[in-house]
Amino acid sequence: MGMHPTIQRVCPIHIEAHGDIKAPCVVLVLGLGMQVVEWPTGFIKKLSEQFYVVCIENRDMGRSGRCGPDMEPELARFLVDKPRSDDAKIPYTLFDMRDDVLRAVDRLGVEKFAIVGFSMGGMIAQLVAAQPGQRVTAFAQICSSGGEASAPFSPDAYARLLAVTQVGNSKAELIEMLARDLIWFLAPSRLSKDEAKDLAAMMLETGFTPGGYARQLLAIQCSGDRSDDLRSIQAPAIIIGARQDRCLSLDGSNRAFELIPHAEFKVFDGMGHSLEPAALDYLTSWLCNVATAVAQKDNRRTDHGMA
Repeated sequence: MGMHPTIQRVCPIHIEAHGDIKAPCVVLVLGLGMQVVEWPTGFIKKLSEQFYVVCIENRDMGRSGRCGPDMEPELARFLVDKPRSDDAKIPYTLFDMRDDVLRAVDRLGVEKFAIVGFSMGGMIAQLVAAQPGQRVTAFAQICSSGGEASAPFSPDAYARLLAVTQVGNSKAELIEMLARDLIWFLAPSRLSKDEAKDLAAMMLETGFTPGGYARQLLAIQCSGDRSDDLRSIQAPAIIIGARQDRCLSLDGSNRAFELIPHAEFKVFDGMGHSLEPAALDYLTSWLCNVATAVAQKDNRRTDHGMA
């Protein structure tokens, strides 16, 4: 793995846990600008019947700590100029967000865990799974990338992401913009304008800020090429992609599949950049199968007198 800059400042991370702490652990990490409340409740409920589910609130969002002001127009302008990964203006990288996850599981006393990441969360989860040792029992990414130095956003998608970082102080303006983006990114899933506005208003009430969004986007764009990290992932892995993803090209998922040893690849048709029930049901079954296989392997080792 290559050398990457790490910001030393530690940021408080909000954690939510569900299920029996004695069950196998699954850590969930969401994407750019997202918060724990955006995991579908049915998915969390079903997963927590089999696992101890730990939801991580990424820094700069929700109830986690902030690494800068709520509005940061200078940083927004900086993003337009395609910043370099070695620029001193970068508050943190995906590697710092990886360390947030590791600090969180350490705080909970979790020794081994599976990790699932959506979008930016998939990029963070890749780096967690790439860590040496055998803590990660399984890895899954949904609608994410392949460790590229510059994430494979479509031009239309990146223009929308930049617009959010540049929005003014008007709450109504921000709700309108977020609602339009939700409808666009989730397509072909149907989300009415009223539903999108309600969701956007909830995002603001629970801790969304344009400044935090800009800093997270900067971390995505300024963490360098991570191909070697993906090649080092040894845990059972699955790559879930969406055929109609308007945000991150399916090429990124293909690249992850090519780089991660022994990975499985599942592509869903009729799915945009979203957490669709069909994909989450498939993922739940896959995690259960991997957990069963890991338990059987551990039992065989114990039967043969191995610690």
